[in-house]
Amino acid sequence: MNLRLPRLAYCIATLAATCALLPSASAKSEHWKNAKGESFEAAPSDILGPWALFDDGTLLPLNLLTPEDCVRFYRGLKDVPPRAADWKNAQSKVSAELYGRLLHYNGNSLEGDNEEGRPEPEFYIIFYTNDDKVQSWDELSRSTPSLYSKLVSEFPGLVQGVVFGHPQESIQDFMDVATNTKGEWMYTQFHEEVKMRTLQKTIPTNLYGIVVMTRDGVPIFGPESQTDEQVKATFAKFSGLLEHMRPQDMKGWGARAYYAKAVQPVAYADGKCDPVLIGNPLDEAKLRAMKVYKIDATFQVAADGTVTSVEVNPEGLQPNMVAMFTSGFKRGCLFVGAVDHGKFVDGTYKYHMEVSPK
Repeated sequence: MNLRLPRLAYCIATLAATCALLPSASAKSEHWKNAKGESFEAAPSDILGPWALFDDGTLLPLNLLTPEDCVRFYRGLKDVPPRAADWKNAQSKVSAELYGRLLHYNGNSLEGDNEEGRPEPEFYIIFYTNDDKVQSWDELSRSTPSLYSKLVSEFPGLVQGVVFGHPQESIQDFMDVATNTKGEWMYTQFHEEVKMRTLQKTIPTNLYGIVVMTRDGVPIFGPESQTDEQVKATFAKFSGLLEHMRPQDMKGWGARAYYAKAVQPVAYADGKCDPVLIGNPLDEAKLRAMKVYKIDATFQVAADGTVTSVEVNPEGLQPNMVAMFTSGFKRGCLFVGAVDHGKFVDGTYKYHMEVSPK
């Protein structure tokens, strides 16, 4: 899927109008320029593949920022909590509010979920339900279960779906929907929703819908879910975004390299950094098909990011594969040069990739 920015930006602007989307109160808002050159006020929220995401929902390609704005964005992200390796340590708003307040299916009944030990999700799909059982039932049925199942299988560990009942909905209505839809997603503990302030702020204006948001509560797609076509469109847009976030997606390498080239000298003004490989030129599935389960290589990278030489470790590789990988690495890798106290310099990059046999 080729996700086109103008359409994506329009979707996010529409989403901001249909959800109670407010910038983070703790973030420092500044003035920026959007893709049309119009000024807006927001704070940096995250980098999603080749895009810069702001806390008002604005999403811009990194290479549309000036080098100076790249540095401003980088500095603004220093106040944003990193994704936690263990959900229990999550500091992002949505993750912290949901932790310990979720239910999952065990057979035909719901029971408390234990998120400890699991990585914090990067994104959430929130299924907002209301006191209209027909609307809520439709939202969680049709093609939604299969679309959700496909999404989480293709992007494991990144996305968590959660059903959130509107405060006007009775707990009995909420549980009736929950116990009869039986999706792979989880459900809030209804009586704990009052503590989920971030999710309450993004309830759609029509009181129900599907909203894709970041772990810090910035809505990206949705909330339209009145028809099956609208549900499919939301999942298609989200899947397209996730595809472009994959390290192997070469379409976004240029924007990522542009940003890294602007911020690396600032990030290491008082230190050193090896060359940065943008993305990953190798694909796990293709390596597995070739029965190559480990590959190591040493790159010599010039200050401008040019690869001057590559030495592939021949261990475990057939002789013709060494030449093939060497040639491929020279042609297919994009680097940003090493940095030494704010200046780009020549450097060495050690590449290592392992693939588990299946």
